[in-house]
Amino acid sequence: MKQFFTCLIIGLLTIFTTKIWANEIVPTLLNDKERSGGHLKLGFGYKEVVNPYEDKKKDSGKTLFLNARYQWESRLFVEASFYRVLNTGLNVGYNVYNTENWNFDVTTLIGHGEVEAGLYDEGKLFYKKSAITRMAGLRATGAFDKTTVQFVVAPISSNSDYDNQIYVSAWLDRSFQYKNWLLYGAVGLEYRSQEMLDYYYGISDDMATKNFAAYTPNAGIDVTAEVGASYPIRRNWLFETYYRYTDLSDGVTQSPIMQYASSLKSRTKNMSEFGILVSYVF
Repeated sequence: MKQFFTCLIIGLLTIFTTKIWANEIVPTLLNDKERSGGHLKLGFGYKEVVNPYEDKKKDSGKTLFLNARYQWESRLFVEASFYRVLNTGLNVGYNVYNTENWNFDVTTLIGHGEVEAGLYDEGKLFYKKSAITRMAGLRATGAFDKTTVQFVVAPISSNSDYDNQIYVSAWLDRSFQYKNWLLYGAVGLEYRSQEMLDYYYGISDDMATKNFAAYTPNAGIDVTAEVGASYPIRRNWLFETYYRYTDLSDGVTQSPIMQYASSLKSRTKNMSEFGILVSYVF
């Protein structure tokens, strides 16, 4: 089933990008001054996060939501987004080139977050801690009416604990208007190299215990889908809600570390997040 959805998303991305490139006509006429500026949206509400990494109570509850971006005339930019799948996290970068519909950037991103696991397994301590992998790469974003496509290739990492870190992603985001409601759906694929997954989820022979056998994962692809809606309450104020689900790659879920973690109370094999909030657009 996962292979079917992966092929389906790749097919949709191929169809959309082929059509989009066919309609691409001329380079942009906007200068750097006209492209400078940004946006800021700040919200407050509730989110529920369920995954194999943390107890649900730790990441769920009342929270602030932020979606912001600013670009200077020098083409340097900073962006922060914590509740949409596109450009998630805190990133800084440089806008290299633009056409009428495409932006090409060099940007930072997080290839994988920190993972830590430790417990005694029949008298032997099993402990593994893997640091965050911060990366830099190329990003191409195409905006066409109510459709956004994005591709990211990141081969550069600041994590010196291991080599050959590669992160690649592809996203398709489509919005729809129904009366005063703005609805959207997004699907995406995230590829992480074998070396990256081994750093986080592999178990060496020296580290192995009775219930945590030696394990070497293959490279993997996470599949994510998100749906959401927003409704204008009054000028600059929005009601928003969303739901996101990520089917983690086999390289992750088949690790003895993750099989144990997902069996714990209030955790799951894959990842989901639900949010409901009121936001203000500055």
